[in-house]
Amino acid sequence: MATSLQEPNAAPESPPAEQEIPEYIIPPHGYNSPSSIAEELKNLADANASVSLIEIGKTADGNPLRIAEFSGANSDDSSAGWPAILVVANLEGDRLVASEVAMSLCRHLADGEAAILQRARVFVMPVANPDAATRAFAGSIPWRGAPTDDDRDGRIDEDGPFDLDGDGHLLWMRVPHPNGTFLIDEQDERVSREADSSDAEAGVFELLREGSDLDGDRQRLEDGPGGVAVEANFPHRWQQYAPEAGRFQLSEAESRALVDFVLMHPSITLAVVLDDEDNLAKPASGGDRTDKDSTEPLKDDAALLKLLGKRFYDNEDIEEPRGAEHGSGNFADWLYFQRGILVLESAVWSAPLDVKAAEEEDTGAEDAPAEESKPARDLTDEHKLMTWADVWYRGTAFQDWQVFEHEEFGAVEVGGWMPLVLNNPPAELLPVLSDNFNSFIDSLTTDLPQLRWSVEVTALDDSGVFEARAYLVCDGLLPTMTAMGRATRLQMPIRVGLELPSGGELLVGRSISSVERLVGLGDSSEFHWIYRIPAGADAAQIRATSKTAGEALTALEVK
Repeated sequence: MATSLQEPNAAPESPPAEQEIPEYIIPPHGYNSPSSIAEELKNLADANASVSLIEIGKTADGNPLRIAEFSGANSDDSSAGWPAILVVANLEGDRLVASEVAMSLCRHLADGEAAILQRARVFVMPVANPDAATRAFAGSIPWRGAPTDDDRDGRIDEDGPFDLDGDGHLLWMRVPHPNGTFLIDEQDERVSREADSSDAEAGVFELLREGSDLDGDRQRLEDGPGGVAVEANFPHRWQQYAPEAGRFQLSEAESRALVDFVLMHPSITLAVVLDDEDNLAKPASGGDRTDKDSTEPLKDDAALLKLLGKRFYDNEDIEEPRGAEHGSGNFADWLYFQRGILVLESAVWSAPLDVKAAEEEDTGAEDAPAEESKPARDLTDEHKLMTWADVWYRGTAFQDWQVFEHEEFGAVEVGGWMPLVLNNPPAELLPVLSDNFNSFIDSLTTDLPQLRWSVEVTALDDSGVFEARAYLVCDGLLPTMTAMGRATRLQMPIRVGLELPSGGELLVGRSISSVERLVGLGDSSEFHWIYRIPAGADAAQIRATSKTAGEALTALEVK
């Protein structure tokens, strides 16, 4: 599918009811393919001195894993502790919108003039799972990795979903079964709902992916294509023996490469993960402690997520997305719980649930009295999504159920949601999502921890003896080390050193000391020295160095 590298024209994300809604085309129309993104990223690096590409590995399919590094005029790789922000997008593979938003950030940062680059370096990985993303873009299941024998029958990938009816889409089947758990909904026959046993209901069919028992073992779709899910292969809460989790932690090229990159860049102060989970729209309240199975942050860090989440979604054109259930073995959890790095997770976009059908609009006429009948069930999210799809996509987002004669099951129905539509908006909405994200990243400029000195120096006599009292202050919202970083004991403290000229002598105090962390918003730590320097020598100076907050250097001069 040919796609343009230019972003579409902006449009409001949730059009008012009275506005005529354009007939959108379902994704991936208007999106850039993973290969197009890779090409554009290379072109940005070739055309801009502030952009460099770092290849951190290769996938099972041979696709390069690339991270773009962006720096401003003031950044210096040799400068100790120049802070960095890491943005990683689309680890699941089917979140094309995440890749588009991350790629828009790359365009925004490319000339080196963005506000955030005057304070930090930014690393961006627009496509963290290129093999799966390539398949998702083509309309297939977003699988990746070497084939595996999921059912342990000695054969590999022999029994997975496939396009039964040859319509070019891999959808779903309603398979009649006496022990089925689903019913056809009485309000919308397209909706498959679970039977409610408390209301004396019994299910009549199972809901399965298109396919059949290809290997004749009376199990269905149990050994599909590909192997391990990248977002289940990281160490925190890794699930041993789960087929999608891998033979061991970090067994996959994508997960191992990302972990190695983070370990080699201790200046990463903040990470942003754009994928299916979200900790900003409804941030957790936090806990007092964590353990190996924790999913909630510590309270101090949760407070930061709440503040930043409110800012991220404080846009009338942006609706808070509905994040996926908290998964095991994911990248964000490893970053936070095992490295102590504050992580902002955003699902970027969810299909709106408040769109009204045309006949539901208020006409001003009084409703006719309803006949006595059994009360209708409350509308579920699935019903609301059907209304949204009908209004926005005019029936192209959901394929109506069609009878198909299955060689094993007999008459089944094939249909369901088209690939990508539930997790990715129409391309016309990408600019407003991208602009919001770019503005948010720039707004972090004043939030990053920044060190400065407040000093008072007194000459104690005429022989060159001085007393210095100094406060090391941390400006910005973010701390030099998160509460989780302190708990893991893996992040480096702030190093503070008194530097005397040749012939100088320290009389009171320590020449080298450290501060575990400063929490930001003016938090400070006090230091005291008495020292002697020879007449005519340069003034002493003090230097504070932090991996995550940069460096503060000042001369100790009598004022």
